[in-house]
Amino acid sequence: MKVQDMMRGYDYDLPLYDVLNNSGTNENGDPEISTDRRVLAGATIGIGLDVAYFAITEMQEAFTALASETSNGMGRGEGHKDLEEILRDKSPFQMRLWYLLYDTPIEQAITELAWLQSLTYRRGRMCMVMREQKLAVIYATNAQLCESLTAAQIMANVTTEG
Repeated sequence: MKVQDMMRGYDYDLPLYDVLNNSGTNENGDPEISTDRRVLAGATIGIGLDVAYFAITEMQEAFTALASETSNGMGRGEGHKDLEEILRDKSPFQMRLWYLLYDTPIEQAITELAWLQSLTYRRGRMCMVMREQKLAVIYATNAQLCESLTAAQIMANVTTEG
């Protein structure tokens, strides 16, 4: 069997599903992958390859700057402003991440975002493998697969019409 045949129809969400469905434990009985990371991976399924990576990177950078400002005794610096802007823009995916991490200790949130950033980078990196194999890069997001109007679309129409 050729590599091209094996790769045709590759699901870019497989690495995320692998993490989400990993309920294994190590020799001490501790989870191989924390519940927090499994939830973050699950929250990323169906998000565009580039959108996920860049949104996570932006959040991670804002959290890192905010933590740095706090540890240096600074007030409202760039990190605070960046996070305010993210929250003001209300990107659905970033808001999802925010609500999953807002009450997590900031250093742990930064670590989790860096881990998720790495995972989504590797997920997107598969595009290059597909291109090297001369296969089409096809990825349909959850939004593209939705067969009817969503609550978000209905509310967006109400606010633009009203």
